[in-house]
Order: sequence, then C-alpha cells, then structure tokens
Amino acid sequence: MTLERLSASLSDHYRVERELGAGGMATVYLAQDLKHDRKVAIKVLRPELAAVIGADRFLTEIKTTANLQHPHILPLFDSGVSDGFLYYVMPFVEGETLRDRLTREKQLPIADAVRIGTEVASALDYAHRHGVIHRDIKPENILIHDGRALVADFGIALAASRAGSTRMTETGMSLGTPHYMSPEQAMGEREITARSDVYALGCVVYEMLCGEPPFGGPTAQAIVAKVLTEVPRPLLPKRHTIPRYIEAAVLTALEKLPADRYASAAEFATALTTPVATTGPMRSALPMGRRQRWVGGALVALAFAAIGWMAAIWWRGRGAEDPVVVRFNVDVPASMLATNVAIGTNLAIAPDGKAIAYIQILSSGVPRIYYRRLEDAVAQPLPGTDGAQTPTFSPDSKWLAYMLGNVVWKVQTTGGAPVIVGPTDATPVGLTWTTTGELITGTRRGLLSIPATGGVATVLATPDTAQGELYFNQPHTLSDGETILFAIQSVGGLTRSKIATFSLSRRTVARTDLVGFDALGYLDGALVYCTSSGALTAVAMDLKKGHVTGNPVALGPTAVTTVAGASEAVLSPTGTLVYTPANEDSRIGWVDLGGRFTPLLTDPQAYSYPRLSPDGRRIVMSVGTGGRADVWVYDFASATPTRITSTGNYNDRPEWSADGRFVLFRSDREARTAIWTQPVDLSEPAVKIQSSTQHDFYEGVPSPDGRYLLYQIDDAGEHQADVMYRALSGDTASRPVAVTTAVEAQPRVSPDGRWVAYVSDASGVAQVVVRPFPGPGGQVQVSVAGGSEPVWARNGRQLFYRDGRHMVAATIKTTPTFAVTGRTDLFPDEYVFAQAPHANFDVAPDGSRFLMIRSAEGVKLSVVYGFQHELHARLHAAAGQ
Repeated sequence: MTLERLSASLSDHYRVERELGAGGMATVYLAQDLKHDRKVAIKVLRPELAAVIGADRFLTEIKTTANLQHPHILPLFDSGVSDGFLYYVMPFVEGETLRDRLTREKQLPIADAVRIGTEVASALDYAHRHGVIHRDIKPENILIHDGRALVADFGIALAASRAGSTRMTETGMSLGTPHYMSPEQAMGEREITARSDVYALGCVVYEMLCGEPPFGGPTAQAIVAKVLTEVPRPLLPKRHTIPRYIEAAVLTALEKLPADRYASAAEFATALTTPVATTGPMRSALPMGRRQRWVGGALVALAFAAIGWMAAIWWRGRGAEDPVVVRFNVDVPASMLATNVAIGTNLAIAPDGKAIAYIQILSSGVPRIYYRRLEDAVAQPLPGTDGAQTPTFSPDSKWLAYMLGNVVWKVQTTGGAPVIVGPTDATPVGLTWTTTGELITGTRRGLLSIPATGGVATVLATPDTAQGELYFNQPHTLSDGETILFAIQSVGGLTRSKIATFSLSRRTVARTDLVGFDALGYLDGALVYCTSSGALTAVAMDLKKGHVTGNPVALGPTAVTTVAGASEAVLSPTGTLVYTPANEDSRIGWVDLGGRFTPLLTDPQAYSYPRLSPDGRRIVMSVGTGGRADVWVYDFASATPTRITSTGNYNDRPEWSADGRFVLFRSDREARTAIWTQPVDLSEPAVKIQSSTQHDFYEGVPSPDGRYLLYQIDDAGEHQADVMYRALSGDTASRPVAVTTAVEAQPRVSPDGRWVAYVSDASGVAQVVVRPFPGPGGQVQVSVAGGSEPVWARNGRQLFYRDGRHMVAATIKTTPTFAVTGRTDLFPDEYVFAQAPHANFDVAPDGSRFLMIRSAEGVKLSVVYGFQHELHARLHAAAGQ
C-alpha cells in the first residue's frame, strides 16, 4: 500500500519501481527520474519520524544538506512533501555500501582502509566547517562507488537532531548506532560537536582494519555500556601488520573525552597518513589516571526510553575534578502507579545504587514486588510478596523488607520464601533498614523499631500531640549509622509537614522548621527532600545538630506523591536518584471505546481530576503550577479556561453541584483541609461546607440529586480513610457510609441515588465495591482484579473503573438486588492515574467516550547518576559561589 501510494503521489516526476531497503529512519526506493531519464534513489522518512520533524523543519534543514557540495558527499537532487510523505532524492549509486564490503571481506587491506577513512574524514571536515554534524557515521552510510567513498544521510541526521531529543524519544528512535556512538552521544548530551563524528569514524576505521568494531556485545545496552566504561583494545595484537602510527591515530580518535580526540576530521586524516617514529609500548586509549577512573567503574544501567536501550556505568572512583551526571529513563508498567491508596513509597533503591525494587499490580489485581538490577534489561518478580507495600533494602542490598498490612516481612533479592519479621500494631507510612540491624517505620504512634532478625516493635519516639503532631512519616536511614530522617505530619494536612532527625545512639528527636513532605537523604552537606507538591529540594544542614544552615534550593524535578505523605522518589548514599516524574506535562482529551485519544486541551499542564458539568458543556479540573494547584473551569463553546481559586496552596479534586452553578473542591487554605464551594461565575466568595478542628477532609462528592455530600476523612486514629455523608440541608449530622479499619475512599452515588460505589482495601487489595445508599445493607464487590476510580454511567446501567491495566465497564442490574452481570475490558489504560484517591477521568453523558489525561512522557522512572555533582553545583550557584 505504501509503494502504491508513493508511486501515485510522485507520478508526475518519478516512476517508483521497487523498494531497495529499509532502515530505522527511512525506506529507500529505486525510481526513474522522468524529466532527466536517470535512475535515482528516493529516501522516504518513516511516518512517526516525519511527524516529529515536521514538513517545514524538514524542508528547511534539507536545504543545508543540498548546499553540501563535496566529492565524497552523496549529492541531493530533490526533496519535498507529497501525500504526507517526507522524501528526498539522491543519485542511484551502482556500487555497494561499506557494510556490504565488510560483510564479504571482513577486513580490508590497510591501504584501502586508510584511503576510505581519509575520504570520509575529508567529507566530514567539509561538512563541519559548514556547521553540519552527521551524528550517524557507520558503514551503512558510506557508499563505495568506483572505489570512491561517498557519505550519505546528512539530511535525516540534521533534521532529526534539530527536532530535539524529547520529540525523537516519542518515536522510539534515536540518532546514532551503538557500535559507533561516541560516549557523549550515548549519554544523551544535547550539544554534540564535530569530535563525535571523529569518534564514529575512528570506530569505522578500527572495524575496517580489525574486522570488528572497538566494542561489541549481545545487546545494544551491553555495547553502550562498553562504549562508556571500557578502553578499546589495541589494534596490533589483532593485526600485527598495522603501522604503529595508524594504531595511534585510531586510538586517539577513540578517546572517551572529546577534548582528548583530534579537534577536526582533517587532523584525524593527517594522522592516518603521516608516518611518525614510535618507540616503546603503545599507549592505551586513555591517559593512565583517567583510564583507571574509567575502567575502575562497574556497570550501571543507562536506559534510553526512546529505543529501549540500557547500558551500564558505575561512576565510583571518579576524581572530583571530573564530575559526571548521567540521566536516563526506565520504562515501567502503568500499573506501578495504579495503587492510589498506597500508604508509602512504592519504590526502593539499594544503598549501593545498583538496583531498584518497586510494586507492580498483577493481572489478578494483587501488588507484588519486582526487583531489578539497573544493568539488567527487565525486572524480576519476587514470589511470595503478594500484597506488599513500602519496600526497603537491607544495608548490604541482599534483602528487601516490606509491609504486608501492619506486619513487616523480608525476602532475599535472589528470591526464596519470605520471612516474617514482626507486627507494628499501627498503620505504617514508610520503612527503612538501618546499619544497626533495625527496621524502623513511621506511624501515628511515632517511630517504631523491630529487630531485622525478628521480634516485637518498640517505640523510639512519639509525636508531640500538644503541638498538633499526628504522624511520623517516611523514615530514611543514613549511611552514618546514626541518623534517621523523617517527616512530622501535623494538624492541617501534609502541606504543613516538617522535617526532623532522630539520633539512634541518643534516642532523641531534633525538630526543624523546614516544611517538607519526604526527607530522601543527605549528600554533600545538604538535606534532600520533597515538598508536599513533590518538588525535589535541598538545603544546607548541620547533621549533628539537626539544624538547617541555609535557604532551600529547588532542584528542578517533581516526583509523584501519595495521599499518605510519601513521594515516589529515592536517593542512595552513593548519589543515585530515582523518581517517578509527576504529571507536569499532560494533555486532556477524549478517549473512545476503542482507546483512541483525541486531544482537547493541547496546552501541556499538570492536569488532574477532570469532571464534566451536568449539562456536559464545561469541564472543571485542577491545574498545578509553581508548587500549587488551582481549580479551573473550561467552557466548550467559547474554548475559554477560567481560574476560580486563588487562595491556599492546594485546591483540587473538584466536583460540580447538581445544578451546575457551583464547584465543590478540597482546599488547604485554613489550618485543616476542608471542602469548599465556589460559584462558577465568581459572583460570591468561596464558602466552607464541611470542616472540622478534628479531621482533615480529602475529597467531597455531592449526590446527583444535590441532597447529600459524601466525603472522606482521616483522623490518624484507629479508623482512617473513612467515607461519611451528610445532608446539605435540614439535619446535617454526619453519618457513616463505610467506617472500618480498612482504607475506604472515592465515593460516588449512582444516578438514581440508591447506591454508592467506593474503593476499599479490606480484602488486602483495593477493590471497587457498591452498597445501598444511604443504607442499610451489605456491600457487593464489583471489581475482581483490583479497581479504583469508580464512575457511574449517567444511565446508571454501567459502572466504570480502572484496574491498573484496562478501563473496565461493569454492567449491573438493581432488581431484585444489586448484581454485576458482566465486565468488559474496554481498552488498555495508559492514561494518568490519580495521585490521590479521587476519579481522574469522567465519562461523556452518552457513555460513548471518556475524558482522560494523557502524559506526554508515559510512565517511567527517571534515574540520575552522579546526582551529588548536580546538587553541589546548584547549592553553590544559589550561594553565589
């Protein structure tokens, strides 16, 4: 079909005959140029790459390639856009590629290798002087015509590189090929210089002489790992006839640091063709001191989310004069974030920074721990850990401890039967394993300690209830074997949590005035923590005294947070940061029953909790920006967004009143979070409709008839995350919907007002359940493999929910009793889950489509190696040093 379409679209100028070959970025066709009666090669970009580059950018950048006139650069005849195809036309070369010749001969005569190398270097030097870096030099892009080398594919490389790495990532493609990538290109550096092409050409010459590239491996990640960490083997042991000056030239071109290579391709060509006297043993590819630092590192995973590559590099032992920060992403299943009733961090990092563990939801709806060394390609499930939460590594990285309900368990990272450690007798928020052999968790009772070998929990420190302290959250042990970092949750909600330290030897708490959500660790004299918005922040701190000695400095990234007071971010003592990026760049759009997404609001924002008005003409939603969240209303007819809140830090989880005149939302604008209501037309100020000096309120949902308000509270006592209701007029006393020791959240009343759906983890797994409203009567479980975010169809005959893998439609009947008559998986759920318990989608009035949020980045873990160097630089820049 593509050949037919292409032939038809270009029939006025070219007769397309057949496909010559396909690569990662384009397909090449043989065609006849009708005007000039000559054979040509037409290269057509892959549709996804064409979409990323765009026609205008492609045509603009291709002009630069068209002006590259050099005897060793394949010329450009034509280019254009036709029927959606981006293409350019080159001469049809009756010859072969250098790859074809290497496949046939494996090694070339030394004279041929040097001649081809210098011809390519001449072409590159010319292009570099005209401001063009090729970025993808390899034998496949070097044509041999009448014995002469021709460099091809400057066009795609230039246009794609100008499109930007982020947009390239979306296609699943990347510039460069593992065997020929320079270290800086492999590490994803944005600014690539001519010395990167010199490195790639050095790899090609090495292969022509030795029959193989400098680095090989069974997988792309293994190859990239060697590019980053290993020294190329000398050429002479492989082929003793190679002159020493040629070996020296090639190894210099393959230096790890660009500054240690030739400054230009012309210099490389000169070195290849200029004999010099050499005596003694040949030097390696790196000076000794620098070589020791490179070789001394073990492998760490370097994942390229765009193409699924992972390589590895451990930067330990690197000199302080040569700091390296390496960033990459690891794709994870969307189900990792599907448990929005999580009590703590679902992510853990080994103290040595070499492995991670995270919670993933199985097809049965049960959470399980997955363990992954970052140098490995995939994560491995740990059998027996079903229902686990809050994993943490042992100091030697060989064990993982985790919570199962209120009980601490542990399991070896290599597998085996889990071992019970002991009960905590309190709902935990966070778990850490100290170097002194204690497992410490944060609870409403304070910091609790259990011997890692097993035993009874003892209380280390308790909240000061007289000062409004409610919970000790998210303890993190430091490598000094002495200090525990944690957060104190107080009256007024998580936005007023403060960081504290605990001394294991003195058994004392040092409180600070630092408002923070989750203390991650201590590096380079600074405390690293998350704010309640998930923003990673650092501040200079005297650890011995527990005193902050500087001003907080924003570090840039923002991590996902949980409603219980944890962040999906972890930091190893070795300086490796891993976090799940918060939804800061997302789109709201319609998703049909087949899962096709059509953007509605294309301006990237941190959208959450979209709800359609009763008449379906407007959307209310929460939008985060600058460390705060506000409620906005979008009108379809006028395509106008309007902000309706401006007070407080967090105004979110909005809902419409039954008549569509008001919006209800949760806000932290006073000491305790409360439910407020605001006229959409802003004719009156916002008014509290549900508040308390004893409780924080986390969500409020009106019944469709406007008679009742359902809400969720958490009093940090025995009964937590309970669902209550009250009438909005008349007798407004609070009454229970679901009040148990389990977590209940996300209530929503059916359109006929007779039933209430909500989420409960009473079974050990978060499930959607329904019970009569306002009662009495027992509950019926709707989901079977886990479920969250229940939303009723407006006809009342279906209940939609998310099970971590699919959007599910449960068909129901209500007579003679409530029952589920069927469940249908509508489409794979790759959309943004709620960070806190509340529906993060809505269904259109006719039930034909869903209003959902799509992340621009997908679900991923971001990994930063050498984070301490970036931290040091930011702190010193903030201090004006």
